[in-house]
Amino acid sequence: MPEWNEILVILVVAMVVFGPHRLPEMARKAGKMMAEFRVAARELREGIEKELAVEEMRQVAQDVVTPTKEATSELQKSLAESERALKPSAPLARPTDTRPGAERAEEQEAADNQGSDAAAGTGEPEGSTRDPEEETRPDPEPSASPGT
Repeated sequence: MPEWNEILVILVVAMVVFGPHRLPEMARKAGKMMAEFRVAARELREGIEKELAVEEMRQVAQDVVTPTKEATSELQKSLAESERALKPSAPLARPTDTRPGAERAEEQEAADNQGSDAAAGTGEPEGSTRDPEEETRPDPEPSASPGT
């Protein structure tokens, strides 16, 4: 920034060159040009700052998107592996029962129910050991006794 003595020298030279009548007009023109220069410099600075802000936002977005894409691909791989692992397994008897051993428990329960239904149908107590072939054999006809 120029010092006072330099400014004084410039003003004296300007007064000699332009004269005392044109000096105020030249000062107004110089002031207008300085104001226009300041406006242009401010607009340029704001434009650069906006571009930098946009670039920062793009970088932040890229920093967020990249890990998200990586996580998405890992989740898709995991899902595909899980689907492959589940395909060969037999479906559960009740899809809502996902406890370990649910199939075996239901099979045992069904077998117990069949055994109790069979015993209940014959009128015999549960757990009796009756020959199933006996139930399918026809009753023998009463034979004629020799004494009648």
